[in-house]
Amino acid sequence: MKVPHLGEFVEGELGRVLRALSVADRDGDHAGFSALCRRHAAELDADRDVWLRVPRELRESFRGNMEAMRPFMLTAQRIARELDGLGHPVALRQLSGADEPGNPMEKLHEADVLADDGEFEAADTLLREVLGEGPADDGWVALIHSRLATHAARRNDLDTAIEHASRAHELARRSDHRGVARAAEVLDDLLTAREIRRGTTDGRRLGACREALTHAQRLSDRALFEESNRALLRLLDELDTYPVDSPAHRFLGKLCGLLGANHFHLGERNEARAWTRKALHECRLRGDRVGEEVYEANLKEIVRRE
Repeated sequence: MKVPHLGEFVEGELGRVLRALSVADRDGDHAGFSALCRRHAAELDADRDVWLRVPRELRESFRGNMEAMRPFMLTAQRIARELDGLGHPVALRQLSGADEPGNPMEKLHEADVLADDGEFEAADTLLREVLGEGPADDGWVALIHSRLATHAARRNDLDTAIEHASRAHELARRSDHRGVARAAEVLDDLLTAREIRRGTTDGRRLGACREALTHAQRLSDRALFEESNRALLRLLDELDTYPVDSPAHRFLGKLCGLLGANHFHLGERNEARAWTRKALHECRLRGDRVGEEVYEANLKEIVRRE
């Protein structure tokens, strides 16, 4: 049985976005899937009732062979999880039946409301109740720890935040690597913030590197690719002066990857390939699985366009 893509029976731009998400999901293009969700988060959240229900045209197929049709609904579930991580939790709550009494998703929502009101202690008590309610899959437990990390960070308790963020990252890697990129980003932000707060040399270097990378990314986002490359090469020269054990070297993968992307947009495929391969090498050296996946996919796209 050929399983239709999510969005097959949805008209207009929303249908196009949903079909693109479905294709990316089934192709294992995790970076592309996440990027699409980020780009269209507001529309997907606003029109969630459209893609959360089974279209009339497919209801018989679902009743006749639910297992074969499973990829269709898995895409919807993964979109809902991405949106939740982007601050749009309602689709995931609807999909999980969060309004049913006693449902863990309802407690998660209550904790979010309490945290928004600054009631972090009460929110964390609810979250720990959910953790203590018996066995759960790693992805769910990672979600709870990520919330606890966020609350601790908002209380300026960076050590506790890092403990929970480390646990969330570890669990995300074991379960659903769609969440790994975000978990790794949060952990890196917290580790950097702690070093900067401590006023160490490493902290100052980390802060300077992040600022330079952010500036280069903004230039790239504005299609100022040559200017972005010049900023990145200046940063690369700066990194060369740091000790070999400096934590700032962990930015090399992102730096080389952005250089590769900029050259790709400039039509300079040889340079794009070389920098992307270097980015992949740096990620492998540092055990960055998410980066490996991203730059492997980018290399395939460079080769495909040749």
